[in-house]
Amino acid sequence: MKTATHEQLRRLGTETGKEYGKLVQKLLAIAFLEEGVDELIERSTQGIDLEVSLAGKRYAFEVKTCEGGSITLGKKDLEGLDRQHASGLATYVPVLGDRPTDEWIFVRYVPGELPAAKKLSLFGLRAYRDRDLEQRITRAFERATLKHAATAAREGQSGLDRVLAAYPARQLA
Repeated sequence: MKTATHEQLRRLGTETGKEYGKLVQKLLAIAFLEEGVDELIERSTQGIDLEVSLAGKRYAFEVKTCEGGSITLGKKDLEGLDRQHASGLATYVPVLGDRPTDEWIFVRYVPGELPAAKKLSLFGLRAYRDRDLEQRITRAFERATLKHAATAAREGQSGLDRVLAAYPARQLA
């Protein structure tokens, strides 16, 4: 990612604190919509964060941001991913690190391969990555971040919800 994008994200994290992860999730949703998905279902509370239909394929995403180069997946995260996987969706954990050299890592999820409640390093998760999906979404995410980070910092989730509402393919669950 470009330096300007990382700087916007760093500022956003500093200004919004605990809300940062949800704001990044919404920026990722905007990026998918900008890429022309057929349908995007967003959940702001319980369950898988995003479901996307893109070019005839259905995906489920449990979006994570991290500090210090690792994430932890909770039991509820894994159970939600397992349910979606059993329903035939391609399941992923998109992870965005906090270092200036970090990019999105779209971790392919296979039931039973990732443990609950243990720290998982970004380095180790790279073995599960889907580079095609990462490349497809990274530029759109950069554009969405540069365009909407100020709104996110000023108005929080409700500001990004107004942006998302403008896309006919977006649905709330």
